[in-house]
Amino acid sequence: MIPLLPDLLFTRGALLWALLLVPIVVLLPARFGTAAVRPAARWLRGAVLLLLIITLAGPLAATGTAEATTVFVVDRSHSVGPGASDSINRWVAETLGAAGTGEQAAVVTFGADPTLAAPAQPATTIDDGWQSVTAGDPNREVTDLASALALSRSLPVGEGRRIVLLSDGAENAGRAIEQANQAAAEGVPIDVLPVPSAGDGDLRVEAVTGPSAVWSGDDLTVLANLATGAGGEVTLELVVDGVVAHRQAVTLQPGASAYSLTAPKLPPGFHAVEVRVAGTPELDRVAQNNQAALAVVVRDEPRLLLVVPEGADSTRLHTAFTSGGAAVTVVLPAAVPLRLSELSAYDSIVLDNVPAWTLSTDQQRALVERTRAGGSLIVVGGAASYGPGGYAGTPLESALPVTVKVTDGTQRPRVALLLVIDKSGSMSYDPGGGTVSKIDMAREAVRQAAAALAPGDQVGVIAFNDEPRWLLTMTTLEGEGDSERTNGAVAQLTADGGTELYPAMQVGYDAMRNVPADVRHIVLISDGKSQSGSTESYQRLVSDVGNDNITLSTIAIGDDADTELLQSLATAGHGRYHQAVIAEDIPRLTLEEARSAGSQSVLRGAFQPVQQTASPILSGIPPQELPPLEGYDFAESRPDAQTVLTSDRGDPVLATWQLGLGRVVAWTADGGGDFAAQWEAWPRYDEFWGNALRWSLPDPTNSAVRFAAERRGADVVVTLDAVTANGDTIDLSGATVAITAPDGTLVTEQTPVSAAPGRSEVRLPSLAAGAY
Repeated sequence: MIPLLPDLLFTRGALLWALLLVPIVVLLPARFGTAAVRPAARWLRGAVLLLLIITLAGPLAATGTAEATTVFVVDRSHSVGPGASDSINRWVAETLGAAGTGEQAAVVTFGADPTLAAPAQPATTIDDGWQSVTAGDPNREVTDLASALALSRSLPVGEGRRIVLLSDGAENAGRAIEQANQAAAEGVPIDVLPVPSAGDGDLRVEAVTGPSAVWSGDDLTVLANLATGAGGEVTLELVVDGVVAHRQAVTLQPGASAYSLTAPKLPPGFHAVEVRVAGTPELDRVAQNNQAALAVVVRDEPRLLLVVPEGADSTRLHTAFTSGGAAVTVVLPAAVPLRLSELSAYDSIVLDNVPAWTLSTDQQRALVERTRAGGSLIVVGGAASYGPGGYAGTPLESALPVTVKVTDGTQRPRVALLLVIDKSGSMSYDPGGGTVSKIDMAREAVRQAAAALAPGDQVGVIAFNDEPRWLLTMTTLEGEGDSERTNGAVAQLTADGGTELYPAMQVGYDAMRNVPADVRHIVLISDGKSQSGSTESYQRLVSDVGNDNITLSTIAIGDDADTELLQSLATAGHGRYHQAVIAEDIPRLTLEEARSAGSQSVLRGAFQPVQQTASPILSGIPPQELPPLEGYDFAESRPDAQTVLTSDRGDPVLATWQLGLGRVVAWTADGGGDFAAQWEAWPRYDEFWGNALRWSLPDPTNSAVRFAAERRGADVVVTLDAVTANGDTIDLSGATVAITAPDGTLVTEQTPVSAAPGRSEVRLPSLAAGAY
């Protein structure tokens, strides 16, 4: 810096030698204008040249007295490359050497921390020793302009001062503008000599982004943003915990580019993930900007609660979820926890063909609330789920992306309901000792079941004792006159004779297999044991019933009924088994079956699922690879749902949606064996259900305590926000925060200090770059 006047300095003083040209320009004769104006033109020409030279020389206006001290603030961070640092050294040395007599100067160098490299003294007495002061700074990855300016303002340098800042301005800690404002308020001028950044045009990793947490078994994918001033081939590495997990050669074009890198599945725990890039010396002049890192926590395997009805086989689903990395617990519906706190122990809950009536209203509400609070719910269909399972109007249905209610009458399935009723002599009394006979309740059951169906549906009644007899052949309901026909049929229902179940079942099957309907359902009501029919014959008959897409439910009356046979028939017939303890139970259970058949349907018949929209659940699975299905529970998608797969009729087979903070998957086919037999044998079955689970799982980064880190001056401040999902603050006064370095060693353990309700802080000394 060369002083020309007591209050004027120049940053490029060598240009002032050009002032010698000014007299020459003034003396050169002017070619234009009259003789009277030519002298003035020569002087004006000289004045313009004088101003141009002074401007190019970089004048710095000084303030204060002659004793004012100039504080040179020199950026020593790695963002200033070696070449720029050498230029700064030469410039400061030349300026100090050219200082006038009595002019004071000081030098402050900085990276993460400011250092007084040369205290205030006569400028000409400062030697080059200040240049090596910052060389030993352990953390030159940081550019803290604010701290350096604060130190410069606080130096005891006499009556006045001025600050000359030499930096690339790549501030990544503190707020320099605040210090500049304070300096201005104090009357301290700050002149800036910008220097080029080492990263300008250099090959560098600008950022690495990725999840802060993943589930155990998930792939970890990060995005690396690279930049370079010139194109060329470079080597890109993904380093996990200090070990190269992936290396590839890429050819970069000038400018910015991004690459996705995937690490192998990592064990639970903390992992330091780093991206490194290296190129030729022409591309890569500065090594310090060749890497960027992030910290990733791998959570333990997700905990899954698989709920299955009694007697059901969920082995295939269990295997699929286990192979997908979940820790599976299997329970009966009665064992589903009622308390939200107990359900929160599970990350995902799967209902596999579970009827709604096997879950209490409180259990259903708890399931819904757990999902809303950030849980995962997967509902798998079947002959006892959705509509057949009585979901309509329940709290459970409200959580689903589909509804079992049919709002469009043109789409309502045609239903055929056949009641096969035992009229043997034992039906003449009440098993509970009441005054109402079972046969009376059977008559009422017929009336209520017929009334629950809609016009266009069909109903029929077979009564049997020693032999079957049609009381009402399969009749299409028309609305008017239906009750008269039904009353006429049940008037013939009297109790006498023995119990021959098998022939009645055969007659009913023979009639139903020829009935044109979408839903064909038989309800068998009996209080005794059949006098004929072997186990094998029943198995063959029910197998035929299932092959013709007919379902069978059974109602056992009292303790004398053949409960084992009736239960096995319902299971094999893909229906439901009920037991009526008293006669009054018969109409209620029969009505339940009629409503189940009439309000929804199990639509049977092979079809190819149609993909309607992209979904992570089908990621990597081409639509043409999806196996056919043999049936599904009839439902409709809600307006806000994402319908991923549909039937050939357009009905939802796979639908998803967001419920509060949680996610729900609705699969209206079953898990295999009936509707999805070919899916069960599909090689990608486990992958499909694993994808469904992964999509629905809560965000692994969700935590009651969230961490954030920022630099404040030379320190790093870790902020902890501790708030529950309900918005309640958490007291962390007794907590301990442990900070580990990228190599896994413990940096410090501290008790957080409260900064605000729900917020605490931990302050750390300056840290080197890396994933902590």
